[in-house]
Amino acid sequence: MQKKLLMLGGSLYQTYAIKEAKRLGYYVITCDYLPENPGHKLSDEYYNVSTTDKEAVLELARKLNVDGVVAYASDPAAPTAAYVCEELGLPTSPYKSVRILSNKDLFREFLLKNGFNCPKAMGFVCYEDALAKIDEFKLPVMVKPVDSSGSKGNK
Repeated sequence: MQKKLLMLGGSLYQTYAIKEAKRLGYYVITCDYLPENPGHKLSDEYYNVSTTDKEAVLELARKLNVDGVVAYASDPAAPTAAYVCEELGLPTSPYKSVRILSNKDLFREFLLKNGFNCPKAMGFVCYEDALAKIDEFKLPVMVKPVDSSGSKGNK
């Protein structure tokens, strides 16, 4: 019986992994909230489920009885993949570790707690909170999202 892989995302960057999984004989299912992504045309099935909604992805993975979950070229989806695999008893890195490595604030906290050098940083949930602390910054500063990569969201 053909093994099923749930690939979290179908962007251009993920098409390589989708093609390779199919070449290796897997039944490939993709999901994200962008139905026009090119990878969905390559997959065997597509579901409109956000790759960062770990409970919705878990529900989908259970329903489809998948053999694996992959977050290729998608840092924001990596914690979801680890969480779902952990919940389903599939091979994975620990969710707690992946979550720390995927979130800059949590990773800095981990580094400081474990005696590593780390640049000074502050994390904020909203713009107003950052403005309230503006006097504590030494300008210029770099503003980065805690949960993205590849310079996405940098200011």
